[in-house]
Amino acid sequence: MTIGTLFFALLFLVGVLISVFFLEFGTVAVMGLLVLIPVFMLVFLVCMRLRVTASVDSKNPVAEKDAMDRPARPSITLSVENRCRILPLTKGIAKVRYENRFSGEKGKLKIRFSVDAGRRRDRRIPVVIKHCGNVAITVEKVRIYDYMSIFAWTVGRHYETQDILILPPMREMYLGKDRWYNETSEDSDRFSLYKKGDDPSEIFDIREFADGDKIQRIHWKLSSKTGSLMVKEGSLPLTKAVHIFIDLCVKDEERRRKGRKRKTEISDTDLLVQGIYSISMFMIEHAIPQKYIWYDRENGIVQERQVEQEEELLWMFQDLFRCRTTTDENELFQAYLAWEGGKQLESALYLTVADHDQNGAMEDSGLIRERLEVIDLRGEEREGEE
Repeated sequence: MTIGTLFFALLFLVGVLISVFFLEFGTVAVMGLLVLIPVFMLVFLVCMRLRVTASVDSKNPVAEKDAMDRPARPSITLSVENRCRILPLTKGIAKVRYENRFSGEKGKLKIRFSVDAGRRRDRRIPVVIKHCGNVAITVEKVRIYDYMSIFAWTVGRHYETQDILILPPMREMYLGKDRWYNETSEDSDRFSLYKKGDDPSEIFDIREFADGDKIQRIHWKLSSKTGSLMVKEGSLPLTKAVHIFIDLCVKDEERRRKGRKRKTEISDTDLLVQGIYSISMFMIEHAIPQKYIWYDRENGIVQERQVEQEEELLWMFQDLFRCRTTTDENELFQAYLAWEGGKQLESALYLTVADHDQNGAMEDSGLIRERLEVIDLRGEEREGEE
């Protein structure tokens, strides 16, 4: 029942009372008009219902924040088509629900629209989201109204949920070659672009023969063409992917919000996502495969995702944003230490936004053979709090 329905019912009741007390031609004519108006409005609405259709789409499945302390405004598009070439649709309302599954933000909206006769209109529906994550936006119901808003009719409900990734702006991050160009003695299809090695299956460089060079390394075909001895230098095999552990523990965030004044309203989870995004894009730019590893506490398993292209990075974020952060660091570390029975790695990165006293435990466990590069992604934010 709409406000227009209540108003018209009250007006109709007043008309009945006047007609009873003042039985005259004018009052009877007004009463007849009050009876005919809802009939015409209902006929109009039935005709419009047969000629109005609505659909929902997301033009851009990714929205990037302009700044870390500013909200993102992801949007979906509601397309309404009025195939009636005589009557315009003057009022329609769409009820929208949205939820950021990673940060917990959620809310509801009511969007009003109108469509001219014989036209199609695309209505952009933006929502304000403060934190990074995967936002699910659902149009629950689309209703159209007659010209006096006496009656309403639903033309569609429960449209397909549109998922939009909210990503932070990238920040400058430099990782030295020794951190991610990891030498290995095993067979690999990746080779260093900056350092030569002993793998003859891939040529790193060709130069002129020098004293001490082995005869087996002479490039005989090229030497015959140039007229001088040329030597092949082998490439240095690299590990197939850089293992990157994601620390979803943000145990100190709630305490800092209550007990300390921060310079900005940037959450630790946003800083974590910004660090992952920036590091991954840096590695994609330099053609470095990555394997992201994190603990999914809802399913009780350690998730792994290989990333070599930007599209795969977006898929990885979709899976990561389905998880929840934790405040129990013991649960997190035990899951990582039990990962593939303590599988040994030559090197890895550990991305965190929390202060842990047990970082050394991972190294002592044998999970990391040589080193574990721990990167605190809070950076200047952490310094500003102290």
